[in-house]
Amino acid sequence: MKEFRIIGMVLIIGAVLFINPIELNNDSNQVVEKRIIKEYVLEIEDVLLDIPFISQAPFEEWNNPVYQDGCEEAAALMAVYWALNKDLNKEIAQQEILAISNYEQENFGTYMDTSVYDTVERIIKGYFGYNNVEVKEVNKINDIIKEIEKNRAVIIPANGQLLNNPYFTLPGPERHNLVIRGYDSENQEFIVNDPGTKKGQEYRYSQEVLFNSIRDYPTGNHKPIINQKKFMIV
Repeated sequence: MKEFRIIGMVLIIGAVLFINPIELNNDSNQVVEKRIIKEYVLEIEDVLLDIPFISQAPFEEWNNPVYQDGCEEAAALMAVYWALNKDLNKEIAQQEILAISNYEQENFGTYMDTSVYDTVERIIKGYFGYNNVEVKEVNKINDIIKEIEKNRAVIIPANGQLLNNPYFTLPGPERHNLVIRGYDSENQEFIVNDPGTKKGQEYRYSQEVLFNSIRDYPTGNHKPIINQKKFMIV
């Protein structure tokens, strides 16, 4: 079982049940309604998974195209190392991202942008040999929350320009990957590891902003994005 921390929030959901016994008013013989209100309380614990963070440019090598376009590799690296309970630091991340990119180049002819399905098949299954993974369509915010509540890391493809992250170089990456590691129900925020900035550890995006940014993109060197479907890797 994976290690995780509880943020301990309680969500109160009031379900109101009206029971209307009839009582006669002695003065006017009019019917008076009495409303008995019952509240039902559901407790939900928010989970923050203990997923290690690394930037896609561990030593800020942003001029190197391998690291500049390394968000898919970095996101997969964080999620798989967490699943395997392996330690991760900058030195390991630098070596792994380069090794993954070389593996992709040698076997598939490119390490540039990978779609969700190619990220799974080429990087997670192919390079890492990790098979306990699947792609799911995202139709609503709660689809993601359900996976987090099951203690599952979630990788999403996104239009980074819609995330409005102040630490991105403007206008932000049009093709991006990040790892969702938690959810804050009180503030309605997703907690993520965003490899696109060195300040991406436990970064928070509002649930609407993150959901609206989710968008798959084709594998290749910045190919035109036609498919607007939302997917996640879990």
